[in-house]
Amino acid sequence: MSKLEFHFGTDGVRGVIDEDFTEYLVATLAESTIRYWSRRYGLRRLLVGFDARRKSQDFAKIVTSVALNHGIDVIMVNRPTPTPVVAWFGFRFGFDLVIQITASHNPPIYNGFKVISRIGAPAQEEDTNQIEKTYQEEANDIARSVRDLELRPVPTVDPAPEYINYVIDSVTKMFKPRRRFKVIVDPIYATSIGYTSEILKRLGMDVVEIHSNYDPSFGGRDPNPEPQNIPELIQEVTGGKYEVGISHDGDSDRIALVDQRHGYLSANDILPIVVERLASASIIKKGIARTVSTTHILDRIAAKYGFKVVEVPVGVKYVARAILNGEVDMGGEESGGLVYSWHIPDKDGIYTASLIIAMASEYGDLTGLIDDVRGKYGRAYFKRVDIDMRNSKMFVNENREALANAFSALGPNPRLITIDGVKVVYDDGSWLLIRGSGTEPKLRIYSEALSMGRVEELINKAVEIVNRLPKP
Repeated sequence: MSKLEFHFGTDGVRGVIDEDFTEYLVATLAESTIRYWSRRYGLRRLLVGFDARRKSQDFAKIVTSVALNHGIDVIMVNRPTPTPVVAWFGFRFGFDLVIQITASHNPPIYNGFKVISRIGAPAQEEDTNQIEKTYQEEANDIARSVRDLELRPVPTVDPAPEYINYVIDSVTKMFKPRRRFKVIVDPIYATSIGYTSEILKRLGMDVVEIHSNYDPSFGGRDPNPEPQNIPELIQEVTGGKYEVGISHDGDSDRIALVDQRHGYLSANDILPIVVERLASASIIKKGIARTVSTTHILDRIAAKYGFKVVEVPVGVKYVARAILNGEVDMGGEESGGLVYSWHIPDKDGIYTASLIIAMASEYGDLTGLIDDVRGKYGRAYFKRVDIDMRNSKMFVNENREALANAFSALGPNPRLITIDGVKVVYDDGSWLLIRGSGTEPKLRIYSEALSMGRVEELINKAVEIVNRLPKP
């Protein structure tokens, strides 16, 4: 067979099922990963997970069969399972490597292959680069190894009971739920079914779970907990039937909240609440990491409590690296992921949902908690616009100077940041960022400001600037 081309992006290898994400690609990725990991770290025990997408379980069986050919002790989850759950279970029970079949929040036509280390962290770039290099150097031999792969049965495990018990124990050590909330949970037909709802019930909440059957088409929507994909949840809460709404993405590493008064809350709304409560409880001491696309309200909280903020490129692996290096206690990104040094070094929407409900219940209610944090630090408005563009990273690199100059003219005292794309921060509390996506063929433009009018102004001008520049 012809030589494959694949690349590990921000969070694994992803592609369209049966087009560029095929059984042969999965077998090749598994063979390349296992060869490299065995030589570099030693690989005796492997845990394989999968999400609720079409063919995910079939792809997982291919991975387990490749592992068996290497004599590896391999176990597979027994049903679609959240990525943070397999990551935690792999770490907790001594697996040398975890491979998860998932495309996370991407549309239903996609699937993906994610590599997770023995400590529950997403594989770092140096390792994924070496997996790619292993394939490039051994492509013919790898092709022979996987060409006539025979699928073989493996034992399965249900990580849910252990994980659920752990989360309840962990969050209640920090915050004591005092008030019973009416909560509605929308797993969007995906992996968090039976996880967040069960934990919240055991924390004393009155919980209803909707869309609680696995569906590879996710009800005809994208498995991303953004407002257009969770209209029923938003209506049920803002209409007064429930106090809090919670949703996750396809593999449950992201979280969205809905509050009766404030409506839909993105990660940039959620992060200040979590950071403020953890800081006030003296749980954050060193500092926090945030990606370049994440709210600067966190910087105001850090200034009050006297801890540092480390800014990193987009991608939870960079937040995880800051935690593993001992620089910070926790971190987060605007796409819905929060990471904690005392948990696994990867984002976990289920853990975050449980933590927030425990915090809010101890405080009194979520609405009051949001108002308290915004009263102390103000409210920032945020928007992201995606433009379809296949070579988006190339576009940003080739036009870096022009973008920096044009963006710098849009506000007072511009400060340039280029650790991921082009970001300009202005003295009026606003900022603008443009970068190529690492998971999708899209150019992303982000802005935050202290008014929605300023956000719209910056976004519109950025789009005009992009439209004037040559495309790759």
